[in-house]
Amino acid sequence: MALEAITIVEEAEAAAAARKTEAALEARKLADAARIEGEKALKEARDRAGLKLRELDAEAEDRIRAEAEAIRSDTEKEMSVLRARAEDRLDKAAERIVERIVSG
Repeated sequence: MALEAITIVEEAEAAAAARKTEAALEARKLADAARIEGEKALKEARDRAGLKLRELDAEAEDRIRAEAEAIRSDTEKEMSVLRARAEDRLDKAAERIVERIVSG
């Protein structure tokens, strides 16, 4: 009977060791799967962030171009006004010079 009890205990210990080994293997598999999923999620997040960055960069470029065009347009209008004033003043100055020379 004692030998039988020892055999039962040894079998229980072997079964427990086998379950422990199986549990450790399963834990490693789960950890590896979680690491792989985490890396995949990180890559997807990086990809989305890169795409968003490119979209924001393109939007910023568009706004810069639009603002530059508005500034250029405003500057051209202001130059036209200043040029017209200068031409008007030049014409008036020329008329006065001619008057002074003629009336002399």
